[in-house]
Amino acid sequence: METAVVHVEIDPAGGDDTLVVRWQLEGNPAAVDIATGTSADHVDHRHQTTIPPGETSSRVRRVRNGRMFVSVACHEGGPAVVAAERRIPFEAVTNFRDLGGYRTGSGRRIRWGRVFRSDALHGMTEGDVAMYDDLGLTAVYDLRGEVEVAEQPDPMPSRHLPMLSRPAGENIAGAFDGATGEDGERLLAGLYIGQIDHSATTIGELFSALAEPDGLPAVFHCHAGKDRTGLVAALLLEALGVERDAILDDYELTARYRLRAQQDQTFERMMKLGLAPEAAAGVLTAPRWAMRSALEHLDREYGNIERYLTGPAAMELSDLKRLSAELLTA
Repeated sequence: METAVVHVEIDPAGGDDTLVVRWQLEGNPAAVDIATGTSADHVDHRHQTTIPPGETSSRVRRVRNGRMFVSVACHEGGPAVVAAERRIPFEAVTNFRDLGGYRTGSGRRIRWGRVFRSDALHGMTEGDVAMYDDLGLTAVYDLRGEVEVAEQPDPMPSRHLPMLSRPAGENIAGAFDGATGEDGERLLAGLYIGQIDHSATTIGELFSALAEPDGLPAVFHCHAGKDRTGLVAALLLEALGVERDAILDDYELTARYRLRAQQDQTFERMMKLGLAPEAAAGVLTAPRWAMRSALEHLDREYGNIERYLTGPAAMELSDLKRLSAELLTA
């Protein structure tokens, strides 16, 4: 069996100057070449080092300006796999993440720098705005409600596509009377299932817009970048054929990037809606089982993601195919 690089990920090394690169091989242990550059297609990448067989991580020095991409390939030949830091390192926006790099069941990958997910953008600093401009985004989709948008508008033009988890006008907490963290997690699972059922046309509208000729690169966001954004990201990855475990891994990343101080406002809002403190704290988590249960609901009620998107989401099959063609490598 010929050895190939099948996965690469990058994490900060605990400082500003270096990054940790980790990779997985399929086949026998083999030496790999590591190269770096500023493009996602590795045409400008320069060789940095060759790592001997048996090792699966290394460190590389960051570039000083611009976004850095790393490519890893077997030293004896074979295709390179490109990766970048998933989180864009803004100062005031902590959960702005690239959905690139995820591998599909067929072996294709989502292109880097094409579609992003994020928390609220209203607090961007001047440096953040400059970094944002460098991403070259053509569209921003705001999934928040009308009150949120009015109180904390985006600093750039955006398209408002509010996500509903239940019929309009119904209290988000409803008759909920749970008092534990587990109860709060169950409320989350119900919210995700409600979004699938009550925001189908909004999701279809968003995905169709992404499939338009000028629809990418784009970002979609809500307040925390966890629930409304998390559900939309999960469905997009599902539609592109990403494995379910990787989808759930992406959902859980919010727990790493969302700061505790940023959750205070949401916590207070949950309390005003009548949730017990422990239940409100549960709502702020990103429990893997809650998103899994929502995707299993999709399977049971709609058959699969394609039937959902071309059925209740009212998306044209041609748009879905064009979206896949735009976002996936050949």
